[in-house]
Amino acid sequence: MANTSALSTPVSINIPPSVISEIERTQGKPEELKMPDPVGPFGSGELNSVSDAPTVIDLGDGDIELKVNNTVFKSHKHLLTDFGRLKEMIKGMERYNTGAPCISIYRDERGVEDFKNMFKVLYATLVKGPFEFDTPILISSLRIATAYEYPELRKFSIDRLATASLSAIERIQLAREFDLTAWDESAFQELATREDPITKEEARELGFERFEELAKAREEEKRKKGAEDERVRREEEERKKREEEEAQRVREEEEKKKREEEEQRKREEEEKRQQEEQRQQEEEKKKREEEEEQARKEAEKKEAEKQEAEKKAAEEKARQEAEAQAAAAAAAAAEKK
Repeated sequence: MANTSALSTPVSINIPPSVISEIERTQGKPEELKMPDPVGPFGSGELNSVSDAPTVIDLGDGDIELKVNNTVFKSHKHLLTDFGRLKEMIKGMERYNTGAPCISIYRDERGVEDFKNMFKVLYATLVKGPFEFDTPILISSLRIATAYEYPELRKFSIDRLATASLSAIERIQLAREFDLTAWDESAFQELATREDPITKEEARELGFERFEELAKAREEEKRKKGAEDERVRREEEERKKREEEEAQRVREEEEKKKREEEEQRKREEEEKRQQEEQRQQEEEKKKREEEEEQARKEAEKKEAEKQEAEKKAAEEKARQEAEAQAAAAAAAAAEKK
């Protein structure tokens, strides 16, 4: 649990209602609380003097007054008793005070605003509703819940702040104030691994020792990152080399395949050419044979025709010779007569 400053220590003081005069009252539903500003400027550290009339914030049908510095909250006892420390104060008040129920506490300049914000959460949701609250309201709620021991409200505030958009330094500040070790470690690691340099404001918030620790952690992260970058670079180079070798192997295989395909194509073309030449030669041979056969047949035909003509001529000559002989014989016979 975070350490509580002296300003956070509750003090039980009875203030009779007659002391409160010329007060400012603000009526309204709990879910629509309209809190007046603190009498002193917020964050100024200026508190009203004892003679100043306190500001009164009426939360509606309250049965107890809670005075924070010089502001009176008219609240409800059953809600305040959820805070362990306030519950003890109320018990003490009830033992020794017979007047109007009232407890007083003194806090730093943020105290009144913290209680205003905390009551916005408490009355709006009773730590159960699905309402959304701004970060400052949740921080105030966490601060009061931590200081006055309300575990459920503390957990509620922490859970909601865990999803808020907080910088690493803001998370470290909250971790310091509210003893959130896990937040401190994660935020510190975020700063250690962040590429952007640590600003002067961040260094001032961290303090010398913490900043020195962070500087060493960042150097270690840089060393690790350098080693990791080198490892990644080497792996990338090896990967590229493997890819280039694989690409070269693929190219060589493709070129080999192309050469083989080209050689196969040439062989097939040569085979086709040879087959075509052989076919042409066979056709030419067949044609020559047919022509020779045709010529032979024509020669034989001519020879047969020649022989037939010679035969006919011989027969004609023989006939003529026979006729001549017959005529001569006839003539000779006639002369003998």
